[in-house]
Amino acid sequence: MKKIFVAIALLCALSAGNLQAQTGNSQVTGIVQDATSALIPGVTVTLTNKGTNVTQTGLTNESGAYYFSSVPPGIYKISAELSGF
Repeated sequence: MKKIFVAIALLCALSAGNLQAQTGNSQVTGIVQDATSALIPGVTVTLTNKGTNVTQTGLTNESGAYYFSSVPPGIYKISAELSGF
């Protein structure tokens, strides 16, 4: 009976690591402001992975905030563009 209990405990311990999975992705968020610290809505923000050149584009909201979800690990360049600035 002890051998069965030990075998079940060992099997549970070895398989526990496989039960929790992480995607490895993260998020990038920020706020766009001008030189006077005024928040700027409607700015096109581009996130570019420097290793793969894959880009994601978004717009800042009414509070000047932008958000990119599910960003894979890597080195990125962030640029912002708005006509008139």
